Amino acid sequence: MIQTVIRALLLAVLSAALMVPGGSSSDARSGYHKSGSRKYHKRHSPRYHARNKTRRAKLAVKAEPAQPALPQRPQKLLTRDEILASDPQRLQRLGGRIVVGFDSFSQVKPLVEKKAIAGIFVTDHNVQGRKIQDVAKDIDDLQMIRRQQGLPRLIVAADQEGGYVSRLSPPLKWQPTLGMLIAKLKTDSDREKAVRQYAETQARELERLGITMNFGPVVDLRLGKPNRNDGETRIYWRAIDDDPYLVAKVAGWYCDTLTKFNIICTLKHFPGLGRVTRDTHVTSADISAGSSQLELTDWVPFRRVMTEPGVATMLGHVRLDSIDSTTPASFSDIVINKVVRPRFENDGLLITDDFSMGAVTKSRDGLGGAAVKALDAGVDLILLCSVDKSYDILMSALIEADQKGEISIARENETRERLKRYVFVDDRDLPPSAPVQAQQ
Repeated sequence: MIQTVIRALLLAVLSAALMVPGGSSSDARSGYHKSGSRKYHKRHSPRYHARNKTRRAKLAVKAEPAQPALPQRPQKLLTRDEILASDPQRLQRLGGRIVVGFDSFSQVKPLVEKKAIAGIFVTDHNVQGRKIQDVAKDIDDLQMIRRQQGLPRLIVAADQEGGYVSRLSPPLKWQPTLGMLIAKLKTDSDREKAVRQYAETQARELERLGITMNFGPVVDLRLGKPNRNDGETRIYWRAIDDDPYLVAKVAGWYCDTLTKFNIICTLKHFPGLGRVTRDTHVTSADISAGSSQLELTDWVPFRRVMTEPGVATMLGHVRLDSIDSTTPASFSDIVINKVVRPRFENDGLLITDDFSMGAVTKSRDGLGGAAVKALDAGVDLILLCSVDKSYDILMSALIEADQKGEISIARENETRERLKRYVFVDDRDLPPSAPVQAQQ
């Protein structure tokens, strides 16, 4: 009861205080309400919003300079039938730079018959629930078509890293990652023995299917935290180690063993994803570290192994801010021709990561424009993990550019000569003067 009375008295006193005139204080409050009302109505008026929108647009232009509009590639999308009915020589030249994934072997057979691809990418949905000998027969049937055409073998690629990325297990035997394999080994002698045994087991498994190119090993460094937000990439768990020199040794032992079974070993993903915290499967990503820092760390394994016999390098879709801040490495002329080729003295095969990934399809060049840039920059092979509409877009763009004389013939000739050095690909009887397999 007493508390109720006290609360009533306090309310009365406060009410009285608010009603007392306050001279200048009252004027200040009155002015505040009037000006506040004007400000409120001004902020919510259509005219204010229109002016503010224009102001924000101007600021946005200042903050991010508008990029020049790029021509749409292709200007006309060809149907699959139109592509396969196009000039046979052009189709063979351009298709000879593309490796495609597919849903079924019957889907990819017409491309092989028309000489419209350089190779195929065999992955989990192509082998699930099937016996090794059945998959091997499907691959050999395609190779038979190539033999009848008098062409080099199809490149038959796989993504069998071990661990999380073991696309052919089952039916092939599952193995851990190279990082897991060497984690508890203390000496180089023990590591080398384990890695070579591991690689030989894997090579024999791949050989049973008819695989001629494996997308491994991962030589991105294990940097940052295990729970990094890089989506499906999960590079921390796929990496071998954080020591670039140890990674180089392991990759060297692995590749040397794999190539003895005539399987191309593929380092990935240059310029390295160890520092990248975004997922290029869905969006763009950048590396802010300077090239001098990368030379001492991330690039050590690439530099030491990429020039070895029978080794290819996969180019990732990240941008190198210090070298080319606008174009992903996978189709950057600057990165390829000022870093990968001359600085690393590398004349081995370069293959891109999957061009149907978001970092390419959502780039300002788009899938078609990126493909044209990649070939002109000297990329030997473009990987396209799905032969659906993406293939039609990519080939339409290449055909269109070639008709305009925009595809470098010199780059095509260089790729042809590189491929001849891999008898894993070109096992035809060649004249003695032709380049021989690098592995000796």
